[in-house]
Amino acid sequence: MTRHSHIRYRSQQGLSLIELMVALAIGMVLMLGLVQVMSASRSAYRLAEGIGRAQENARFAMDSLERDLRMAGHLGCVNDSALLQAAVPAEEGLNLLFLNPADRVASNFANAPYLLRFDVGMQGFEAVNTSPGDTINVTSGAPVLGNVNQWNPALPADIGALQPVAGSDILVLRYFWPIGTGMTAFTAGDPTSTVTPITTEVTTGGSGLFGISDCRRASVFAGGVNAGTGVITVSSAADPLNLSNFMGDRDSYDASKATLYRAEIVVYYVGVGMGTGAVGTAAPSLYRARYTRNAAGGLQAEREELVEGVESLQLLYGQDRVTAAATPPSGYITTSWTANQVGGGVVNPNGNNASLWRRIGSVQVGLVMRSSEGAVSAQMDPAVQRMSVLGTLVTPQNDGYYRAVYETNVAQRNRLFEN
Repeated sequence: MTRHSHIRYRSQQGLSLIELMVALAIGMVLMLGLVQVMSASRSAYRLAEGIGRAQENARFAMDSLERDLRMAGHLGCVNDSALLQAAVPAEEGLNLLFLNPADRVASNFANAPYLLRFDVGMQGFEAVNTSPGDTINVTSGAPVLGNVNQWNPALPADIGALQPVAGSDILVLRYFWPIGTGMTAFTAGDPTSTVTPITTEVTTGGSGLFGISDCRRASVFAGGVNAGTGVITVSSAADPLNLSNFMGDRDSYDASKATLYRAEIVVYYVGVGMGTGAVGTAAPSLYRARYTRNAAGGLQAEREELVEGVESLQLLYGQDRVTAAATPPSGYITTSWTANQVGGGVVNPNGNNASLWRRIGSVQVGLVMRSSEGAVSAQMDPAVQRMSVLGTLVTPQNDGYYRAVYETNVAQRNRLFEN
């Protein structure tokens, strides 16, 4: 009895050194496999998250751009293409109170301040060396701000003050807000006129810039709003933006037949984002700047960061095949131009250069998007991994960010055949 118990005790004493080493080796292999599976799963998750975020941001950016692009040149029921006609009767067309009386009579819009050129509903600035066939080298680290001479035409001071990032196009849009209201009274006077809207929807939280349209003519002006009654006071004496008054028959409106709108000026550009993310470095973002009238009667920019991760905005403008002066457009788009080719490289275009912007029937929009965080994707040699956005080559950095190109073509309302 004692002998058998002793034998059983000796047979259960433990593992040999060889058995222990084999067990450790098998355990290490299993642990390495588990670590690799977890690492691969984490990388796949981060990559999927980067792709999803880039797609989501691109969709939001495109939606915003498309919405405003389709509104460009909207002047109520007055089509801005009507300004292309050879002879517009004196009582019709577009009137800018930002011009002096002599320039208004002559429709000399080029003497209006650049931002207030509502006769040109859309205008662009081409980043130098980013035309189709050129190459953009995406930089790592914080985005690099450009100077005004890195665009063609060179940026006016108002837009240069927005601090855009170099290597990305800039788009300026002017239009009447899509929601209008009727008027209960319109009283033209010298030097002060008053406009009484039916509702305060247009005047509440507005830009301080307004437009009136009655399908024969449209007028754009600056005005102060009475917070209690909503009445707009338009003065050429007290408001530095208005250089003239409503003049007689040319802009005398029947309050029962005209519509009051808010006039909008917006600028799209790529700037330095406010956030830094986990890497601690600011990212490029798409901005929308909206200009409003300040208390002193001047214009000020309200900058809004729309979406992060936009490294480059590229634009091409589809021009109508008919470009002859004073000839109506055909509605057929035959050529695509960069901004400097459309307007002749002039900031404040006049004559045919201005009319060419009214003959733009579509806009091609290209975005180079990147993920919010780095180290989400193992990348190829940047010299090999080139992308193309609207014909412009893009060479990314091997910095672990996921990048993709998104493009769309936006048709302008009332500028295409059967549109």
